[in-house]
Amino acid sequence: MRSVRPTSIRLLAVLVSAGLVIGAGLPVLVRRLGGDVPLLSWGPALLLAGAAGLVAIVARVTWKAVHEDRQRVNADRALFHLALAQASSRVGAVLLGGYAGFALVYLDLFETANGRDRVVHGGAAAVAAALLVAAGLVMERVCRLPSDDDEDEGDDGSRSTASPTPS
Repeated sequence: MRSVRPTSIRLLAVLVSAGLVIGAGLPVLVRRLGGDVPLLSWGPALLLAGAAGLVAIVARVTWKAVHEDRQRVNADRALFHLALAQASSRVGAVLLGGYAGFALVYLDLFETANGRDRVVHGGAAAVAAALLVAAGLVMERVCRLPSDDDEDEGDDGSRSTASPTPS
C-alpha cells in the first residue's frame, strides 16, 4: 500500500498562484466581454471562516481522541479526516489566491464605493481562505498516527515502563 504524503508548500504556492491569476483575470475578462463585474458580499468570507472553524474543531476533537486519549480510529473515519484536511488546504489555497487577486485588481479604485467594497470583501474572503488552509494543514498533521516511540513517552517526555492497556 502506498502512503499518503503531506501537502507540500510548493503545491500550495502553485495553487495560490493559479488562484491569483484567475482572480485577477476574471474581472478583466468580464469587462472585455461587456459584462458587469459582480460586487462581493460578506457571504464568502463568513462561509470560509465557518468552514475553517469546523475543520479546526474536527482537528481538535481528533487530536484529543487519537493523541491524548489514545483511542483507535476507524479506518473509514481516518480516511474521511485526511480527505477533509487535504481538500481544505488545497481548495483554501485556490480561493486565497482568487480572492486576493480579485481584491488587488481594485486596489487602485479603493476611493470609490464599489472599489472599496470589492477590496474589503475580497480581502476578508482571502484571509478566511488562509484560515481554511491553516486549519486543513493542522488537520492533516493531526491525522498522523503516533509512532511507537510517542506511545512510550509520558507527558513530561520521560519514558514510561507500563505497557498500554488494550481497549
